[in-house]
Amino acid sequence: MNATNYSIALLLGLFCVACQSSPSTDAANQADSSALITARSQSVADLEKQILALHDSVMPAMSDLMKLRKQVMEQLGELEKEPMSADVQRQKEQALAVKTALDKADASMMDWMHIYNGDTLATLNEQQALAYLKDQQQRVHTMSLLMRKSIDDARAYLKQL
Repeated sequence: MNATNYSIALLLGLFCVACQSSPSTDAANQADSSALITARSQSVADLEKQILALHDSVMPAMSDLMKLRKQVMEQLGELEKEPMSADVQRQKEQALAVKTALDKADASMMDWMHIYNGDTLATLNEQQALAYLKDQQQRVHTMSLLMRKSIDDARAYLKQL
């Protein structure tokens, strides 16, 4: 082996040795990396749990919303049978406003359930996942407020009859 080949072999050998890390260092780096991923995943998972919990707290109210909408529609049907007067017109407008609010709340729930995609989180980095979830948190919060308000308003309307 000539001197050039010997030098290249020596450099390659030193390079290989220098690039290898000790097993304890690899294990420590892997543990640190796993802990970081777990912490990152935990913050994303916690926010997603909060969002789904809020949705789940409102979802049972959908049956109330449907029942109230049916009652309001029945009231509108009764008002249609009444001779037209200013009072009947006012009651119809009020009933229509309550029905519209219930419809909007229902559509808001359906829209949110349609657009929310938790599977998307696996394809995003932590910042993107948190941004997506914060947007979804705002949407589900708005939907929740709309649901609760429309139900309360419908109950108040029907109680006054």
